[in-house]
Amino acid sequence: MDKFLKRKHDSGTDSASTNTSNVNDDTFNDENKIKKVNRQYCNDYLNFGFTYVDENDCQIPLCVLKPHTIAESLILPACSEIVQIMFGDDAKKEIMKIPHSDDTIKNRIIHMSDDIEKTVTNKLTTNKLYFALQIDESTDISGIAHVLGFVRFIDENKIVNQFLCCKQLTERTTGQNVFDSISSYLDKFNITWDQCVGICTDGAPSMVGSIKGFTTLAKKKNPNIISTHCFLHRESLISKTLPITLKSVLDKIISMVNYIKSRPLQSRLFKKLCESMEAQHVCLLLHCEVRWLSRDKVLNRILELKNELLMFFQNEGNTVFISFLTDDIWCVKMAYLADIFNYLNSVNAGMQGKNENILTSTDKLLTF
Repeated sequence: MDKFLKRKHDSGTDSASTNTSNVNDDTFNDENKIKKVNRQYCNDYLNFGFTYVDENDCQIPLCVLKPHTIAESLILPACSEIVQIMFGDDAKKEIMKIPHSDDTIKNRIIHMSDDIEKTVTNKLTTNKLYFALQIDESTDISGIAHVLGFVRFIDENKIVNQFLCCKQLTERTTGQNVFDSISSYLDKFNITWDQCVGICTDGAPSMVGSIKGFTTLAKKKNPNIISTHCFLHRESLISKTLPITLKSVLDKIISMVNYIKSRPLQSRLFKKLCESMEAQHVCLLLHCEVRWLSRDKVLNRILELKNELLMFFQNEGNTVFISFLTDDIWCVKMAYLADIFNYLNSVNAGMQGKNENILTSTDKLLTF
C-alpha cells in the first residue's frame, strides 16, 4: 500500500531518492528494452471504424471512433470554463466530477436517442397526427445496407422535421424488404399507415417500382398517400448529363486520381513530391458517385496540383497522362468543368437546410 500513499520527506531525501530512481529506471529500461512491433493495416479494419496513417512507409491502423476522447479534450473543458465564469470555482469542481469514459458516453447517446424516439412516437400515437415520410436506402463503408427514415408532421402549428429510424437490412434491399422493415417499426409503436399522407424517395426501382416498389406497397395500405421524388436528387441526376467531350475529360481525371490513390506506393511518392515542391496539398481526392459534391472538390484539387501531377507522371514515364496535362484545350475544358460544378455545389448546398421547402428550392434553381 506504500506506493498508493503520499508521504512527506525532507528535500534532501526527495532529491536523493529521485536521482536514485531515475538511474535505476534508466538502467532497467536499457536492459529490458522491448522491440516495438507495428501492426499492419488491413481492409477489414474498416468494419471497426479504423483507417490508416503512413509511418516510415508502413500503414499503421488509426481508430477514428473516439467520442470519449472528444468529451475529455473538447466538451468537458469548454463546459467547465463556461460554468466557472457563470457560477464560480465550486460549480467547476462539480462539473469536473462528471464521468466521461467511452462506456458512459455510449450509454448517454443511447439514452438520448431513446428519449427522442419516445417523444416523437408518442406525439404521433397519442395525438394521431398525420405525417410524411422520407425514406432512403444506403450502404455504409462495411457493406451493410440500412434504411433511413425521416418524419415530418405539424405539432402545435409548427412543422417538425425529425429523424425517425435507421433499420438494418440483413438480406436483400428490394422494395418488399424496405416496406417490411418500416412497417414493422411503425407497428412496434402502434402507428398506422392511415396517418401517413406522403412519402418522398429517390428514383430507385426498389422505391418507386410500379409492382413491388416501396411506395406502391405503402399505397396498398393507404391509397391516399402522395409519393414524390426528392427534389435534390432530381437536380443531381440532371447535373450528371454532360456532353461527350466534357464527360471524357472527367473520365480521364478520374483515371489519373485512381492511378495514384489506388496504389499505396504511388500515393507516398506523390506526397513526397508535393512536399518537396511546397505544394498547398499533398494528396488527391477520390471521386464518388454517391457523394454529390465530390466532383467539384476533385476537379479543383487537380487544378491546384496540376504542375505536381505533370512532374509526377514525367517521372513515371506515363505519356498518356502527360499528353492530356500539356494540352491547352484539354486543360481549358477541365477548368470549365471545375467552374460549372462549383456553381452546382453552391446551388445544392443552398437548397439544403432546416427551413427549406419546394418553393424556396425552386426559386434558387430557377435563378441559377
